[in-house]
Amino acid sequence: MAAVAVAMAVVGLVGAYRYWESYYVHRGFASVSYVANARSGHLETVRFYSKALHREADYLVDLPPGYRPGGGRRYPVYYLLHGSPGRPAAFLVIAHMPVRMSNLIAEHRMRPMILVFPDGRIAGSTFSDSEWANTPAGAYASYVVDVVHNVDRRFATLANRRDRVIAGFSMGAYGAVNIALQHLPVFANVQSWSGYYLQTRTGVFANAGPAALAANSPLDYASGLRAQLARYPLRAFLFCGRDDNSSVQVKPMATELAAAGAQVSWALYPGGHDWQLWNAHVDQMLEMASRDTLRPLARATGIARSLTPGVVPIPHGAGRRRRRARVTGAATFAAGARAVTQRRSTRSPRRAGLDGAHPRRDSAGRRRRPRTASRPQRRTAARRGTRTASRPQRRTSVRRGTRTASRSRRRRAAR
Repeated sequence: MAAVAVAMAVVGLVGAYRYWESYYVHRGFASVSYVANARSGHLETVRFYSKALHREADYLVDLPPGYRPGGGRRYPVYYLLHGSPGRPAAFLVIAHMPVRMSNLIAEHRMRPMILVFPDGRIAGSTFSDSEWANTPAGAYASYVVDVVHNVDRRFATLANRRDRVIAGFSMGAYGAVNIALQHLPVFANVQSWSGYYLQTRTGVFANAGPAALAANSPLDYASGLRAQLARYPLRAFLFCGRDDNSSVQVKPMATELAAAGAQVSWALYPGGHDWQLWNAHVDQMLEMASRDTLRPLARATGIARSLTPGVVPIPHGAGRRRRRARVTGAATFAAGARAVTQRRSTRSPRRAGLDGAHPRRDSAGRRRRPRTASRPQRRTAARRGTRTASRPQRRTSVRRGTRTASRSRRRRAAR
């Protein structure tokens, strides 16, 4: 029996571990399946020497369905930067971007693209935070440019800035905007999924001076890019969950970029800073990336366009608390309304005012002010065993033209 108990315990632990591992990998989101007629692409891990990092580095690349080396067709490239904690595989096992792209291609909703997932981890640690910036921890912004050059050498790409899109979530969103603005000759399109745009003395910037912080804070230096943006136009889309603490930075960042000459649109969607929000917009971002590489960059208007007009940021979780209060308040109001309706239904037609006469006004429209016994008088009557007419009784007597006995008469009758 002991052996059986041990065996059952082992089986239970193995099952629990597999469940935890599956949840950790997929973050509780269901896998995405291929639709009819969708074909899978080809995933590769590429290792190369990065001059920026002074070591061998790597990245993941997903080649679209139908990709053939030397086939004559060339493809736009979509670069995606992970957040922290995170790793390049997050786009595969959580967002399922290769499957989603194959489905959208099969449904004729986007053109085939090469997906590239650089690795911004310090020493391979999932919990590291490189900020995708050039810091003493490593030149990760320059490493991304190394990846771009390596991809153009190895694969059949459309090697021009208009056919490149750089995007990312969280730390990767900040990195995508920072890298795109610092390397405008390389990228013409940028997406920010829940990014922030001001750098602080934390993490790899803990010992940075004011100049380094300003040079890596897009919200601070974007206004100085007017001349560069005139030569290298940029198209940007910034979105964030309205409950995200960084949601307050989205509109100012979009406004600064538009004023400097970029073509900018932005949105605040329901949600916070998590994969529930990002997964809900992966298809939208893939379609947008495909569409943006097909459209020529329009002349900038100087105004950032909001896709969610009227929506305001509610950071620090206040939005979730407000929604709960709104739901609770709506339920309370509905219950109160039902109670009022029930009370009104039990009133006489005249009391409810259904016959056109107001119950508290006379025929001339003057407000009736029936005399009521004061509290001391009511207490005295209670001690003596007498009763005063209630307010509804007195109002009824007034309407009927009758009079209730005066207080003195009621007292003499009681004696």
